[in-house]
Amino acid sequence: MNLSSNELFKAVRYALYTGAAAAVTLTAAPAFAQDPQGETQSLETVTVTGSRIRKADVETAQPILVLDRAAIEKQGFNSVVDILSNLTEAGSPPISRSSVLASGENVGGYYIDLRNLGPNRTLILLNGKRLGATSDGLQDLSQVPVASIERIEVLKDGASAIYGSDAIAGVVNIITRRNYDGAEASAYIGQYDDGDGTKQTYSM
Repeated sequence: MNLSSNELFKAVRYALYTGAAAAVTLTAAPAFAQDPQGETQSLETVTVTGSRIRKADVETAQPILVLDRAAIEKQGFNSVVDILSNLTEAGSPPISRSSVLASGENVGGYYIDLRNLGPNRTLILLNGKRLGATSDGLQDLSQVPVASIERIEVLKDGASAIYGSDAIAGVVNIITRRNYDGAEASAYIGQYDDGDGTKQTYSM
């Protein structure tokens, strides 16, 4: 079949247009399938504590103990003293009320003593920062109400290379609850045996 040059040009142009239209149709179909749904996702809040205590035992050879709020409430602890007194690493007695700078004299307050190295060798952190110390350099645990605690992290080994000589026995990091709305009160009343003195503890 003989075609004139004009007719041949029209046939080629028609073929090119048809092929281009088919290509646009094939590439446009996936684009509609990939259109976003328009839904937004809410991300959970991530709280970063300025502590050098690692969060998992697998990250370091140093033993880490984490007590969350659920474990604290399950055990019925009503003070930080009760919580730390139950640690296997606690000395004997686990909580000291004396000062090494006052010849062992009772100066009030409660001070954790890990591994019997003395209360001045265990560092107490509050949200990753050093808890305010007394004039003897000791950190009183009784000034932290248990109702305000979210979790407690205990580094059960020396960390003097990181924190200094007051962390030779270990480090206790107390993390408080954040964004708490409302009020909470708890009470503990009991005795070990019939006729024993009754113990009462209240916390808000």
